[in-house]
Amino acid sequence: MTNIIKEAALKHGYINAAPATGHPFDLWHTRVQGTYAEELANYYDPVSVTGWPLEEITLWVAIYPTLPVTWPQGCGEISASYMDQPAKKSRPAAWASEIEAMGYEVKRDAFLPMRTAAIRAGLGVHALNGMFIAPKHGSYVYISALPVRTPPPVEARGPQHDISPGCGNCGLCISACPTGAISKNGINAHMCLRRHMGSLETMPHETYPKMGARIYGCDACQQVCPHNAKLKHTEPLTDIINSMKLEELLTNPILGDLLQSNQLSDSYVKTQAVIAAANTGRTDLLPFIEALTTNEDATIRKTAQWAASCLRNMNPIM
Repeated sequence: MTNIIKEAALKHGYINAAPATGHPFDLWHTRVQGTYAEELANYYDPVSVTGWPLEEITLWVAIYPTLPVTWPQGCGEISASYMDQPAKKSRPAAWASEIEAMGYEVKRDAFLPMRTAAIRAGLGVHALNGMFIAPKHGSYVYISALPVRTPPPVEARGPQHDISPGCGNCGLCISACPTGAISKNGINAHMCLRRHMGSLETMPHETYPKMGARIYGCDACQQVCPHNAKLKHTEPLTDIINSMKLEELLTNPILGDLLQSNQLSDSYVKTQAVIAAANTGRTDLLPFIEALTTNEDATIRKTAQWAASCLRNMNPIM
């Protein structure tokens, strides 16, 4: 059983796969206490997620690589982990279908702590910045975890492996983090820019300049990680670049496929684009931003007023 399920994963583009037991992720629960993720803890117990007895659960975890993204000047930026959302859905679905064809029951779209599951399965180690690091591919990997209703094979690793040796703790990610969310003790999710992106209406003004040209996600800590140093960088396709130009994001109400696949709203995108325009000194976009200072959306209006003030100070002639 182990070999054929792993072979099915490799067939669908994964680079490695391994089994783990379905014990609760108590270590993850301990780490998220007091954070916004604590309320999700019940969903991270494989027994609760599947409704199956513990002894009948094998978590099959697989990984496949992505590449760091280099965005041209003038574009809003999307983190590498959000660049291929369709494949993140289609690949595990194809793998699940093949496992089901073998006669096994699979729980699709299970809500599990993917990084911790990959560590338990022995596919890599944890990083100081909260990421998962795989050999040769660093932290730029996607993770899939499929609960399969079958007794765990003897090689399936259990919760005693949820603590990994770690990444080496060089500390480069600590100094690279724009908001100081990373320390020698790990990451404070409340301070992460990605967390702020989920609540733009309450984002403090002092966080705006730290956003840079980001539209969704932040790769600052990954970009300095030595485990990623040898990875080849890629540039988005021309049509994606054109759709992510700041002038396009500020004026075009039709979101491109990349933004739609990440379920980003027009309001969200305009808000982030306004901040990015100010942070990159795009005084040529001031007329578009000024037009948004009276927008009916309170968040767009607030950020546009801040951005317009910044850009006017950069270009007093206007």
